[in-house]
Amino acid sequence: MLTVHDSVNFEANDFDITAYGEVLLDMISREEAPLKECANFTRYFGGSPANVLVNMQRLENKTAFISRVGDDEFGEYLTEILENEGVNLDCMQYDAEEGTPIIFVNKSKETPSWLAYRGADINLQISEQIYDKVENSSIFFTGSFILSKNPARSTAIKIIEYAVKKNKFFAFDPSFRASLWPEGNKGSEIIRELISQADVIKPSLDDAYHLYGQDHPENYLKKYHSDGAKIVVLSLGKDGVLVSDSSSEPLHIPVFSEKVVDVTGAGDSFWSGFLTGILKGLPIKEAARLGNAVAAFKIQGVGALSSVPPLMEIMSYYDIQPIEGGKLNERN
Repeated sequence: MLTVHDSVNFEANDFDITAYGEVLLDMISREEAPLKECANFTRYFGGSPANVLVNMQRLENKTAFISRVGDDEFGEYLTEILENEGVNLDCMQYDAEEGTPIIFVNKSKETPSWLAYRGADINLQISEQIYDKVENSSIFFTGSFILSKNPARSTAIKIIEYAVKKNKFFAFDPSFRASLWPEGNKGSEIIRELISQADVIKPSLDDAYHLYGQDHPENYLKKYHSDGAKIVVLSLGKDGVLVSDSSSEPLHIPVFSEKVVDVTGAGDSFWSGFLTGILKGLPIKEAARLGNAVAAFKIQGVGALSSVPPLMEIMSYYDIQPIEGGKLNERN
């Protein structure tokens, strides 16, 4: 069983990570106020899986994306960014009837509130090309937003089943919100089933509350493990993260920076650093430190793709040590 002290070994693949899910416009308010009071918004690139991939591409990983946008100018805007960042878009789909999704978010130093307008993302379809991409990747990643409605949900479940069958490292972000699901709270049953299949999950305290109700962080960890979770990284916001494997006491890893401008995409930045660390041979606990380090740089800018330094510079700045035999000196 994988523990927080272990590292993961991967066979050589064409891609380090393939992600499935949404890419969308984040309309972030210029005011720090409740969303209903916000009148001025600025357009940003958004969508959790897309954010993770762009940041991982910047951290010298090979990435591929399975997504769907509207055949419109906003879709062009988003795909041009992905192309310029070097993300492989062989599995990008274009919808002639539904538009590119948009989310309105209030600028906040705490967990922001948001309002989603869905579109083309819901219509993601399965294809042989998607299976091939997952087959040729080391890690498969997805979140919960894309799971909330069909046909994208059924497509996701088929891909996850395939990834698990092929023994791919499955990273899952279980950010369940009943309001997004036509089934309401019954949707949590699907999330809990996928938690049991994942190699690692990274919920926040808000995510845990929406799935299990009010409780203490240590009890949330126990509940995730009871649902079958292997490695749990529980985000505590400004208090860092707890990393748990169910066989030993959880490890607390504090944040690396208290300077906060905007937390939009902070969790995605953590994912990108964390999964990069795993790919480069770091033990799970050290990969979590790298996740915190990348997030520390992100929250000092506005938007999910505010810049971060090169990987080795981040590791040097926060004294994160590579391990002998790891891959941190390899460049793609």
